[in-house]
Amino acid sequence: MAVEQVTADESAVTISAQTTTSEARCPTCGSVSRYRHGRYRRRLDDVTVGGRRTVIDLAVQRFRCAADGCPRRTFTEQIEGLTERFARRTPRLRRVFERFMQVLAGRPAARLTQYLAIPVSQNTLLRLLRRRPERPRAAAPRVLGVDDFATRKGHVYATILLDMQTGERVEVLPDRTAATLAGWLREHPGAEIVCRDRGGAYAEAVRAAAPDAVQVADRFHVWRNLCEAVHKCVAHHRACLAEPTGDKSSEQVAPASPHTGSPAVPAEWEGVRVSQRRERHAAVHELRAKGIGISAIADALGLDRKTVRRYAHAATPEDVTPAPAGRRGTRVAPFLPYLHERWNQGCTDAARLCAEIAERGYTGSQRTVRRHLQAVRASGKPAPEVAKQLSVRRATHLITSHPDHLDDNATLRLKQLLARCPELDAVAACVESFATMMADLDGRRLPHWLQQAEATGFPPLKSLVNGIRQDLDAVTAGLSTHWNSGRVEGNVNRIKRIKRDGYGRALFDLLRLQILHAD
Repeated sequence: MAVEQVTADESAVTISAQTTTSEARCPTCGSVSRYRHGRYRRRLDDVTVGGRRTVIDLAVQRFRCAADGCPRRTFTEQIEGLTERFARRTPRLRRVFERFMQVLAGRPAARLTQYLAIPVSQNTLLRLLRRRPERPRAAAPRVLGVDDFATRKGHVYATILLDMQTGERVEVLPDRTAATLAGWLREHPGAEIVCRDRGGAYAEAVRAAAPDAVQVADRFHVWRNLCEAVHKCVAHHRACLAEPTGDKSSEQVAPASPHTGSPAVPAEWEGVRVSQRRERHAAVHELRAKGIGISAIADALGLDRKTVRRYAHAATPEDVTPAPAGRRGTRVAPFLPYLHERWNQGCTDAARLCAEIAERGYTGSQRTVRRHLQAVRASGKPAPEVAKQLSVRRATHLITSHPDHLDDNATLRLKQLLARCPELDAVAACVESFATMMADLDGRRLPHWLQQAEATGFPPLKSLVNGIRQDLDAVTAGLSTHWNSGRVEGNVNRIKRIKRDGYGRALFDLLRLQILHAD
């Protein structure tokens, strides 16, 4: 290519040039031709120069194909790295636009191109990304990672496949069903190890399409399942969380909320909650016995589906796992001793009490304070002494934390809790043995641990044991090898960012391309 002239003004730089080739290769048959048919000029946008738009005004040649049997009569020469068929921009500028689209999505990328003096519409950017060629893959990687992510949380999910050895994103499937994954595995054989979570659909797909592959259940998910089971066990023994005191008045105080440090309430107030729990439990089980679904029961009783599900899974009202409490009680809980003391001294103005505890660091609302004091006012009795006690969440954290990560005070509170409740002491022993097995990657001890956990007699641990036994080989592999789903989880976090950037425009095909081509 020979440059003829360069002109510049305030808005653009124009480079006039022409090609100097004497021959070109036919794109259809591949034969080389020297027969010129004519010339014409093309205008190509290129990356900016000095903040101004750059236009290449290029004169190219057309050649005649002399090969016998070639259906193409004429063709235009292409300059490698500068021109492409039917393109109005150089490959370098196209790659810049594709990178903008990958990082910023449609609208933000279009705004950036306006600022950089290479204006292009968001729809053009979308078309460029959709036209980007993909490298075909004939076989699955040796170590395949599988995990799901939400395209519409709670409603629609998709699946990402990852090469666990290189970190390369292999494919994105439109759903998380066993049939879709099994079909992909049949079309792409070669997977020897499959890392997955505890989901049954992926396990079924691998068994059906790649029966010789070793399935590895991620040990983090198994540990999280254990922590959830421990949380339920602690909730069933929340009466043991209250720390003993010498004041008898504290014996009439009901336990705090099992999930947060919520205000303790007098025993007579707790009776209302117990009665309501029993009524709801009876109503839910009566409707379930008639074959009515969870959603229909929730609509009939005016409850949330999660609440109905908790009651449906509990055999007795006492087995109902309390729902997580909000932050309302958490904020006011540290100031309850002061509030009750001032109330008993005769100060019953909620606004004044809220102002006093605000000076001591309270960041909640006056309405929260008023709501708590309303219950004290309705009782007609002095405010009860607030007993010091662990929340279920805090107790679960103490039991499931590494001993080296606990300070002296936390270690002492854990020892006191386990001394008060031998049942939780047995649960803590199970957690310790499982953590040791997981840290040592010694999955051979898993059958012994299952017997130990089952011997505690806790229904949540028994349920966990039954689930692990149904997936015993995969869990054993997860506790015995160094493979895990950490890389896949990292890509799922990256997908969340991509979804936010493409909010409102990311159809699945576009989202898939952004995921596969992301850095």
